[in-house]
Amino acid sequence: MADGAAPPVLIRGTPRSRQAHLSGDLLLMAESAALYALPGAQAAALRAAMERGEAAVTARLAALGLTAAAAPALSDDLADDLSDAAPGPVRALALTVAQGCNMACGYCYAAGGAFGGAVRQMPPEVARAAIDRLIEAAPPGGAVQIAFMGGEPWMAKGLIRDAVIHARRRAAARAVRTGFSMTTNATLLRAEDAAFLAEHRFAVTVSLDGDRAANDRLRPMAGGGGSFDRVAARLGPLLEQADRLRLSARVTVTPDNLDIPRTVAALSALGFDTIGVSPMLASPTGKGALGAADFPRLLEAMIAAGEDWLEAIIAGRPHGFANLATALGELHRGQPRSVSCGAVRDYLAVDAEGNYAACHRFVNDPLGAMGDLSGGPDAAARAAFLAERRVEAQPGCAGCWARRLCGGGCHHEVLHAGRPACDYVRGWLDYAISAYGRLMAARPDWFGDA
Repeated sequence: MADGAAPPVLIRGTPRSRQAHLSGDLLLMAESAALYALPGAQAAALRAAMERGEAAVTARLAALGLTAAAAPALSDDLADDLSDAAPGPVRALALTVAQGCNMACGYCYAAGGAFGGAVRQMPPEVARAAIDRLIEAAPPGGAVQIAFMGGEPWMAKGLIRDAVIHARRRAAARAVRTGFSMTTNATLLRAEDAAFLAEHRFAVTVSLDGDRAANDRLRPMAGGGGSFDRVAARLGPLLEQADRLRLSARVTVTPDNLDIPRTVAALSALGFDTIGVSPMLASPTGKGALGAADFPRLLEAMIAAGEDWLEAIIAGRPHGFANLATALGELHRGQPRSVSCGAVRDYLAVDAEGNYAACHRFVNDPLGAMGDLSGGPDAAARAAFLAERRVEAQPGCAGCWARRLCGGGCHHEVLHAGRPACDYVRGWLDYAISAYGRLMAARPDWFGDA
C-alpha cells in the first residue's frame, strides 16, 4: 500500500465465489439456496479456498460432500420453476382503479398517480371484464388474488365495492376462492369503509414514510399541507378490525428518511405491527431516488432495525420490522428463485383502459405491455419478457452468490435504473444469513411460524 493511501474498504457480502457464500460459519450454496452450518475449521478452509479461485472452491465443496450430484435435489416444483421459461396461468391481478391521486409525493412511481397520462378512473365494465377473465381461467376449487391499486384506489370507492361483490358472485359460481388487497394512503377511508374491507378479509397496506416530520416532507397532500395527521385520524377503524383484516405499513426509503429504526418505532406507535420498507431506486422525476453514497447508510440503518427486531424476538416481544422476518422465512424455506417475483409469470396488472401490464409499476409503460382485455394476456409477450428477465439471462448476475435469493431484482427497477443497489442487496442478505444462524440458536421455535 502506498504511503498515505486509504486501506481498501471491504464491502459486506462481496462475492468471493459464484458457487457459495460464507457468512460466519454458515454456508449458502448459491444455486440451490441451501444453508449449512460448518464447523469452524471447515469454514476457515472454505474461506481460504475462496481466496484461491473457483477451482479451489469446487475441490473444497467436494470434500464436504457438496458436489452438484451430492447437493440436495430440488423438488419437482422448484425444478420446473428454474427450468421452464413459459408463464403460467394468471392467478393474481392488480386493478389500477384510479389513475390519479389526492397526494403529491415527489418520488411517486406512478408520476402523481396518472402514470404520465390523463387522470381517470377505471370504468366498471373494464373491472368486471378483467375479473371475469381471471376467474374463468382458474380451475374449480382454485384461488385468485385481486389487488386494488392507484394512484389512490379509494378515489374509486364505488367501483371497488362493485368489483368485490362481482368477483365474489362469479367466483362462487365456479367454487374459486378469492383474496383481496389494497395499497392506499388511507386519507379517504371512513369507518364504514374499514367495515367493508374487514367483511371481505382484505390485506390493507397503508403508505407512510416515517414520523410526522419525515412523512409530511415526503408525502404532502396535492393541495398543500402534510398527510400524517390525516392518516393517523383514519387508522382507528382499521385497527379496530385487525382481527378480520391484515393491516401493514409500507415505507418508501429515500435519502431523506434513512433512519429506519426511528421510522419503525414511529409507525409502531401508530398501531402497526407489520412495517415493511422499500428503497426508492427508480423515480420518474429523479426525486427521492437513492444514489451510490446512500446505500452504505441504508445498509447500516437496515441492520440497526434488524438488530432491534432480533433483540425483541429473542426476548419474546413483538416487533414490527417485516423485512428481516420475511428474509429469514425465505432462507428457512430454501427456495431458489429464477425471477424476483410473480410479475408476468402468474401476476399482471390492468389499467383503466383495459390494457395488461407486467405489474402495477408498468402501467402505461411500453416495456411492460402484455396485451389487453379484448384479446387476453399476450402469451408471446409474457414468455419473451420472462425469458429476458430470468436470472440465468442476466450477465451481471452469473457470478453473484445471491442470484437465487434476489432473483435478479425488481424488473421495473432494473429496466429503468439498472443495478445500482447490488452491493446493498448482498450486504443485507449476508446480514440476514448471519441473523438466521443467531435466531436458530436462540429461538428455533420461531421458524415454525415463518
